[in-house]
Amino acid sequence: LAQVPERRAELGAASGARVGVGSLPITMASTGPMVLKTPQGLEIKGRRRLDNPGAFEKLMEDIQNNLHQKDGQLAQISDLDISQNKLSLEQFETLFTQLGAQITKVLRFRLFGCPTLTDDVARIMGDYIRLLTPETAPAEMHLSDCAITTDGFLTLISALEETEIYPIPHPGGMKHAALYLRLENNYINESVIQEKIDTGLIKPLQKGKGARPGADGTTKIDLVVRDLGKYQQKQGDPPAPEDAPAPKDVYDKHCNNSNSWQGGNSWQGGWKQSWHGGGQHWRGGGQSWQSGGQSWRPDAVQPAAAALP
Repeated sequence: LAQVPERRAELGAASGARVGVGSLPITMASTGPMVLKTPQGLEIKGRRRLDNPGAFEKLMEDIQNNLHQKDGQLAQISDLDISQNKLSLEQFETLFTQLGAQITKVLRFRLFGCPTLTDDVARIMGDYIRLLTPETAPAEMHLSDCAITTDGFLTLISALEETEIYPIPHPGGMKHAALYLRLENNYINESVIQEKIDTGLIKPLQKGKGARPGADGTTKIDLVVRDLGKYQQKQGDPPAPEDAPAPKDVYDKHCNNSNSWQGGNSWQGGWKQSWHGGGQHWRGGGQSWQSGGQSWRPDAVQPAAAALP
């Protein structure tokens, strides 16, 4: 498996799509290994790459062969990206069963743009969540542009509501964080989402509105929204997978490990690239990195890319 440097630009899997480091876009790879070893754990690069016969089975085999505990620590997947595929219900079930059986911590699930991620898959995900602990729970779940209806939403949310997993500890040990969740462009009744917000279980999180606050003890989910009170849901029933629109080109601002936990105890999961620690400073948006008396800047800065679904 390929080894990657700590601040390597993250490779995706959509042919012709682009990703970026901070505001510098780069081209996503459509070939190469789907399982990469990094200092933060495995990275799974399966975006738009699992529809061919045997591809999913090969990915599951590679994951199983390369998930190892180290020095008593949990096996970890830093980024599991199988977005924009049409996996079957059985394949989704295989994935979550394997992750649960191997007691693996997945920091980030990227399952957006999957027209076969239905209410039945939401049930499987809910069963998986009920097996987790704060130590194995994900920090982010990206489920936008799927086929989840109100029933699937309630199934998934009940698993989070009825367990004591979230908020999870901040790596610095000083704050806790709710689950960073994206659900735009599904088929969920927005009044039902609002009801969960009114109870305090879910808190709307506006992109680009400053540092993400720590958990308040009641909130278990930070739901990403563009505007307060609006949840960007579609009307009607989800289309059949064969009638679903083509996958969107995605502009991806993540680096190797997202570099989103800040030493200042705030988590910018999924939509802002910044990291602060000690006397060092690295910021993806402005493309500058300083350590001691050293600094680095690119020759040119391109317009900032849109956030990941």
